[in-house]
Amino acid sequence: MNVEYLSEARYLDFIDFCRKYRNEVDDSYLYEEDLKIFQPDQDNPTYIVLDDQSKIIAAVSLIQDSYFKKGKKGRWRIFHSIEPNLNIYKLMLESIKPHITEINNVYLFIQEDNFIVRDIFHSMQFTIERYAYFLKREAIDVVQPSLPNDYSFKTFEFNKDEEDYLYVRNIGFATLKGSETPLTVEDVKYMENKEDYLECGISLLYHHEKPIGVVRSSREFYNNEYVLNIGTLALIPEYQGKGLGRQLLRKALAFGKSIGLPKAVLSTNAENERAVHLYTKEGFKKEESVVCYNYKL
Repeated sequence: MNVEYLSEARYLDFIDFCRKYRNEVDDSYLYEEDLKIFQPDQDNPTYIVLDDQSKIIAAVSLIQDSYFKKGKKGRWRIFHSIEPNLNIYKLMLESIKPHITEINNVYLFIQEDNFIVRDIFHSMQFTIERYAYFLKREAIDVVQPSLPNDYSFKTFEFNKDEEDYLYVRNIGFATLKGSETPLTVEDVKYMENKEDYLECGISLLYHHEKPIGVVRSSREFYNNEYVLNIGTLALIPEYQGKGLGRQLLRKALAFGKSIGLPKAVLSTNAENERAVHLYTKEGFKKEESVVCYNYKL
């Protein structure tokens, strides 16, 4: 068994490894659009573990770009061994440590029922930060959104509405575990260039002229079909608990149906009982339960 930094010669082998095993791990950063632009560098240190026949049997890749450094918290792109072997995981972790800069913690998600690897993480002093649910809604009827007087929706426009988007998103997510780090104008502009981008897929909610809510939808390939992914749904605190989150959700679902994506998926923190209740009432059902593990450096 040998561990080595990912070289150009083994680059395609690593990509194939990610494709082969991404269904067994948290694949948030292993979609085709992510793999197309991935390169090992200072922000993305990557190691592979080889067996005696020089075949990749494990891989670790860390994301510590400017966004994650700002929050002092990195993210594993992949941290996986074909054989759930404690020594292999320790070897990968020790290999990556010298490359870590400007972050204090690294996290990843794992299936709640993957007890073998969870035991390995506990042995390595990983701690549970939170639980999360992945929810899916089938192609059932959509109730059209209905707003009180003085409230209105607006389709987000790039190079015009970034500040309104940031105002709502950063205030609304300021205390949400995993999303506390504020986004920037550059982060918002980047969304237009992503492969999952849907034109007119972002809606802002206003009370008079004040931005108070936002919902962002994108396209995701899930279970061999394209579905609507509701990735951001936020309200500023003083407008929460008024039924407006339900209207934002219905706005997204109606949009999905209008473009031929009647099925929808989303993720939510399990302890956010208000959100879980809302999504369940609107027809979503739990597909997966995952655990967020954190490693403190």
